[in-house]
Amino acid sequence: MDLKEEITKLVEEKIAGSDNFLVEVKVTPGKVLVTLDHPQGIMIEECVKVNRMLQAHFENTPVFEKRELEVGSPGMEEPLLVLQQFHKRIGREVSVLTLDGVKHTGTLMSADGNELGLNEDIVIKTGNKKEKHKQLNNIPFNTIKETRVIFSFDKII
Repeated sequence: MDLKEEITKLVEEKIAGSDNFLVEVKVTPGKVLVTLDHPQGIMIEECVKVNRMLQAHFENTPVFEKRELEVGSPGMEEPLLVLQQFHKRIGREVSVLTLDGVKHTGTLMSADGNELGLNEDIVIKTGNKKEKHKQLNNIPFNTIKETRVIFSFDKII
């Protein structure tokens, strides 16, 4: 088992039985990055618990001699990677880039293991007139390169 697999297994065991979920484990020569989330947002205390558990587990090994350990939440600008992140963002505006280079923008309506449902604004041109219509598109996950949440700071205030 390689280091990434071992860390993934340890973290999954630590968060089992909670609503917390593992988004990603990245291992580089200088850093181990563990990204966690929760349907209502991960609490810093939960990240600290996982950090301490990993530090204790690898205490008498060279794993963190030359690597920094960072346990945190996914950033707002980061792409969605796991199904639970999609579930958390249902009802939000997202941008979906497919493998063929087509960009879809709309409201995330659903997500299951196979596809996501996106309510897109479609412009239909009839003669000289353009009309916007909503259209539900199901996009298979195996055709998606990247999905990001669209943040509008205008709506905050």
